[in-house]
Amino acid sequence: MSNRRNFKKYVRAVCGDLAAGILETSYAFEGVKHSDVRAIISDIATLQVDTLAKAGVAYDKCPSAMEAGEYRKARRAYFHKAYKALADEFNNSVKDILKKINAALPADVRESLKEAAK
Repeated sequence: MSNRRNFKKYVRAVCGDLAAGILETSYAFEGVKHSDVRAIISDIATLQVDTLAKAGVAYDKCPSAMEAGEYRKARRAYFHKAYKALADEFNNSVKDILKKINAALPADVRESLKEAAK
């Protein structure tokens, strides 16, 4: 992500789409356990809140600690590395949630969705 604002928008959009997708799936197909849906939505909400809380990183050095050009480069590299690590962690958590969503679907529904995707 290029900056904190875009990263937060990305997190909110992905979490919203995941929650909407599991709700649509639970209403569209019979056999989906509502307790699983509630647990998955709770996981999505927790993921969003935790990720947004972690997005408030700060650079711990001040401009007087180094020269102007070096400070700007070091600060940009620090934020790039921090948001990349946070995005990787977020994406791994999204993969785990998608696995839970797929596990919540009945086997016949999963097979029909696989066939439709081909």
